Amino acid sequence: MRLVWAFVLCIAFPFAILTPFFDALIIRQVSIDTVVPFELSNTLLFTSSILFGFTSLIVVTKEWIDKRVWALLVPLLMFIILSGVAIGNFAMGSTTSMWVFLYSSAASNANVVSTGFVVGYVTQQPSKRTKTQVGS
Repeated sequence: MRLVWAFVLCIAFPFAILTPFFDALIIRQVSIDTVVPFELSNTLLFTSSILFGFTSLIVVTKEWIDKRVWALLVPLLMFIILSGVAIGNFAMGSTTSMWVFLYSSAASNANVVSTGFVVGYVTQQPSKRTKTQVGS
């Protein structure tokens, strides 16, 4: 059953990251010079940071979680840092608000997918542990 979760994550994670770029730049053909309110990008970054904290708290507090799940936290943290750097570049005037919005949206989507993965992994595992303990 672990392979099912890994397969879902391998499909959903890149899809969640690339969706904002694909939707805005290819499907809707939004100009990269479009002005996006700073509050929207900041809210997306704030939300993804809260979800990252929630996910990392779950992973850290459960001793029985496989250590490979910890590797899931690395790309999430990378996207949060990338979004923060994009906001800093926007504040200095070296990038447009549309790029900041796309990076923040990708970080938010990736954190939503990973939080769902970790919550699903955690809720599935205790039932397996109790069955093996009862069967022993």
